[in-house]
This record gives sequence, structure tokens and C-alpha cells, in this order.
Amino acid sequence: MPIELPNLDDRTYDDLVQEALSLIPSYAPDWTNYNPSDPGITLIELFAYLSEMLIYRLNRVTDTNQYAFLKLLNGPDWQPSPQKTLNEEIRETVLKLRKSERAVTCQDFENLTLAASPQIARVRCIPRRNLVSENPLQPEERPGQISIVIVPHPPGETLKPVSMEDLIKTVIKYLEPRRLLTTKVNVVAPRYVEVGVRMTLHLKRDVKEADVRDKAIATARKFLHPLTGGAESLGWPFGRHVYVSEIYELLDKLKGIDFVTPTNDQEELTVSNSNRILRDKGKLVAIKIQPEELVTPGNIELKFESPIKPK
Repeated sequence: MPIELPNLDDRTYDDLVQEALSLIPSYAPDWTNYNPSDPGITLIELFAYLSEMLIYRLNRVTDTNQYAFLKLLNGPDWQPSPQKTLNEEIRETVLKLRKSERAVTCQDFENLTLAASPQIARVRCIPRRNLVSENPLQPEERPGQISIVIVPHPPGETLKPVSMEDLIKTVIKYLEPRRLLTTKVNVVAPRYVEVGVRMTLHLKRDVKEADVRDKAIATARKFLHPLTGGAESLGWPFGRHVYVSEIYELLDKLKGIDFVTPTNDQEELTVSNSNRILRDKGKLVAIKIQPEELVTPGNIELKFESPIKPK
């Protein structure tokens, strides 16, 4: 006995007419003549008739119709496999449609770059820029160009060491057939900005410096790391400034720390280029990071002070 197809819509002509009539008071309260002689009622009955025909056809989509539609999606040379059921063919086609094979948006470029090599840990797409040849001190827009910044995984048990030059060539080769003809793709390594920390951590009573020193230094270095940094420990976000306030908050939450202050009235963050320092009323607020740049930990100078015990 064959399995009957489900009834996708069981409304009849009468149901459709009554549904339309019930909506008239809400959408047209001045319309009070519901007699068949009224032109509006005639249109309602006409549309109900046409809708019933569409419902009839909807409930009778055959396997042949579905295979024809699959052929439209897969191309004229596609043929169903005798080893696969219709549902399996549909599922396979839908999964193919979800897979991106053409880079148009920045998200497309980033997804395809990650698929180019398992050695890539992070990627950032910078539109309208040529990071290969531009002067880092004088960035300029380049219409029609895309720059891909890639961050490799560190070598480990499953990943063999690979040179940055080879990794860049792999990405370029993978993206070349997938880019638009009018798009020039540039692949580069990230530009790192080394940021140091200089603060004094005041310990709680009965807490020794040796108990918290290594933990505090490791926490600061991890927070500023390009692969493990940031608030979510997923790597410092590309182009995100480093704010003094978040370093204070980070260290103040450590177990055994009472509060945090500057060291000898010196600025809390250090960077080689003073032009990156953002100030408010003369006071250091943040270190400026460009969209194509990442932060890496510099010199972590943490001073620890114990509370003065009463005599």
C-alpha cells in the first residue's frame, strides 16, 4: 500500500470565502454589503477559487517534480544516483547550496581563507586596502582591492611548522579562482603592536607576593595575546584599542589583590610609538590600534606592595 502524501493545506473554497468575509470588518468597516451582487464579494469569490486551485496543486507535488527542481539547482548534467533516495538527494543539494564557493563579501573571504589551510588560526578582511605595498604610516583607500590578514597557529603535535611565506602562497592560490574578476586580493601577516603594562598591585593581608606574582604576570600576558587575549579569550580583536581601565579591572579581580594603582605616577601602559597614545585631559586612556593590527604583550612590570601592619 503506497504512503499517502500529507495534506499541506486542507482549506476549501467555502473556508477561504468565510475567512475573507471575517476580515472585512477589521480592514474595511464601511463595507457592509456582503451580497453576491457586490463587486467586492465577486472578487473575494474569484480569489478563493484561484486559491483553491493552487492548494490542490500544492498537495500534489510528485517525485518527478522534485527531481526536476533538483536538476535546475544542480545543473543540466546532474543525474540522480540509484543508490540514494529522494530525501538524501534533497539534503545533499541543500548542503551544497549552503557552501560558499565565491568570495564577494568580507565574511566570504574570511570563511574561505580559514578553509584554505588548517594552519590558519585567525583571519581578518580589510576592504579597499593594499597592505602589501602601502606605507603603514600613511594608509590609503584602494578601490577594488582586498587585504587578508592571516594569523597562523603555533606549531604543535598535530601541526607541523610552516613558513609565513608558504602559508600566504597557499591562501592566494586557494582564493584566486574564487574571487571576483574585478577584485585584487592581497594576503599579509598581521602587524603587531607591543603593549607593556606598568602597575602596582596592593596585596590583601596575609597574602604573599610569591603567591600571586606569576599568576598576575601570566594573566596580563594572556589578555594581550593575539591568540588567547581579549575578554572572551579568543584572541585580541583586530583593531581594538587597549584601554587602561580594562587592565585595572583585569588585575583587580585576581585572588589576593586588594586594589591596583599606577607605579610611581608613571603611565600604566607602554608602547614604542607615542603617537598611539590616546589621552583625556592629559591622562592616558588607551593605546590606539589600527584595523589591520593586533596586540602582543610587551614588558609586564608589576610591582607588589603588602599592607602596612599596625605596630
